[in-house]
Amino acid sequence: MRICVVDSCGKKKMTEAHPMPECDDLQSEQDLEFWRERLADKAVPAREMYLGSQHREIARAVDLLRTVDGLEVQLYILSAGFGLLGENDLIPPYECSFTGMSRKMILERSKALSVPRRFSRLGEESFELLYLALGKNYLAALGDIWSSISDTLIVLFDDRLKADNVLALPAGNQVVKAFSQAGHKVHGAAGFKGDLLRILATHALRAEDPLTEIRNWGRPQRLRDVFEQLSQSSSSGYQTTL
Repeated sequence: MRICVVDSCGKKKMTEAHPMPECDDLQSEQDLEFWRERLADKAVPAREMYLGSQHREIARAVDLLRTVDGLEVQLYILSAGFGLLGENDLIPPYECSFTGMSRKMILERSKALSVPRRFSRLGEESFELLYLALGKNYLAALGDIWSSISDTLIVLFDDRLKADNVLALPAGNQVVKAFSQAGHKVHGAAGFKGDLLRILATHALRAEDPLTEIRNWGRPQRLRDVFEQLSQSSSSGYQTTL
């Protein structure tokens, strides 16, 4: 079984530089190459660059899932500065985020960074599960390409996006509270997408047959049932959206 996880970049980074490129400095492939060369001594793999709670928990979850025989997990990071990155791609520090941008600005920037094209390639790689740990602005950066993926279960956190193969899970304060009260370690609404994947991975590893449990996540109803089971102490009455 093959799983693809796409995380978003974050403000807290492992390295710093002066000057540090901002959005206006990172407008083309040539710009990206210039700053990679100029700040080569500050560059680290994308997986190591981001220090926020969501990314930290995503990395932990991926490591847990990779202990399961027969399971392949690929990790990508959607960077507003450098586009869609593989976890081992070297990047320098920068200051740029899709947060606060208009939809038009997001789409223009993501196209300039080839985000939709690169994401489209992921959709062609026969993953059984695509976990998009992205906020609304970062989802928008993918354009409409994601909706053309039909043979993969897509897990995301925006109930406005609907398709037969999309499972939209809630990630607001009520859900975070429910998971916390159920005894799970969570880092607030901002980090919950990472927490959830780590919680799901831990749950699977406790199963008699972890690979079979994870394969069953490819069925939307099963994954929704697991989500609700893990937060069963809640009385908040939220619903997932399929």
